[in-house]
Amino acid sequence: MPSQKIIRGVLELTSDIAPDRVRALDVSCKRGDVVRELKRRGFDVRGTNFERGAASIDGVPVDDGIDLTRGLPYPDASFDLVLLTEVIEHLENHRAAICELARVLKPGGTLIVTTPNIMRLDSRLAFLLSGLHKAKRRLMPLDTPLESAHRFHNYPIAFPLLYYLLRVNGLTVERLGHSEVKPIAYVLFTLLSPVVAANTAFRLMFRERRNPSVALNRELRRWMLNRRVLMEDTLLVRAKKTTATAH
Repeated sequence: MPSQKIIRGVLELTSDIAPDRVRALDVSCKRGDVVRELKRRGFDVRGTNFERGAASIDGVPVDDGIDLTRGLPYPDASFDLVLLTEVIEHLENHRAAICELARVLKPGGTLIVTTPNIMRLDSRLAFLLSGLHKAKRRLMPLDTPLESAHRFHNYPIAFPLLYYLLRVNGLTVERLGHSEVKPIAYVLFTLLSPVVAANTAFRLMFRERRNPSVALNRELRRWMLNRRVLMEDTLLVRAKKTTATAH
């Protein structure tokens, strides 16, 4: 379940969207913390859940048994606002998930995705020392039945891959929301950010200086060096659909 800080961050990212005639979809809405608030604000809201037997949430319709990676049961360009909160790290097929979210989003619509931030500096340090990212949930026990594996954070997504999948599906990152920052993040940012900035620039700019995508890499570098990417526990990404969806 998303923490209250994540829920507040998601709602803050929607605060400048006028609810009039806006259809919103919360994919895997769980207990409905976000959809309740969006409904209260005047949005026309629908939810989905992966588990079967889901009921409506305070009058919000919820479609159950929905596997995002196998397709959403809605026509193309059905929603003005689509949310995926703390879900993608459970999904093996990130490409299918983002493609499907983009498909049901109208041109000019907004997508909000949140996920544990394995790009933050303490997670990078943990990976250096142990080979394991800090994905906000304990390791999956090795005796877990395969049908229950989706309950764990087995597939954390790095920001560059998320950025790429959004871009090729016609989505432009607009801004990042705010989440929790632990005290160690300030220490590591002070100590490591110059080295990280130099290494990121080297890999994205200098090594690719003859590549026609260098301008795209420059924009990616700007986001990768954003303090929220380097410090915060959760990525909250808001993107706008600007071009046609890839297939």
